[in-house]
Amino acid sequence: MNVTKLIAAAATLVITGTVFAQEYAQADAGFVSTKSRAEVKADLLKARSDGSLQVADSSYPVINPVLTKSRGDVAAELAQAQQNGSLRLADHEYPVVQAGGTARTREAVRAELAAAIRNGETYQPTNH
Repeated sequence: MNVTKLIAAAATLVITGTVFAQEYAQADAGFVSTKSRAEVKADLLKARSDGSLQVADSSYPVINPVLTKSRGDVAAELAQAQQNGSLRLADHEYPVVQAGGTARTREAVRAELAAAIRNGETYQPTNH
């Protein structure tokens, strides 16, 4: 019994040792720059002067939006959505799905649920 445990422990040490012995590869290994330091500095100064340099991480990559609607068009769409009820403000209601089918009473839904539970057609949680 002790010999089996000793062999298992030795095997575990050998396996974990090989995992940690893997060679570390640097992220930029093999990278060769095509620009000189002076060219990179010139590009940086140009980007700063023309406003294309974005500093915040959240703004990467730089995307210049193409606006196809005017402010008035967007305001009109908002008013229409508010009027017809398709505007939802809570995140949990996204995407907006219009209700369809027939309207049922609360009692009918409860009876349908009870029948589904009796027939084993739905998950019934248990308290442990």
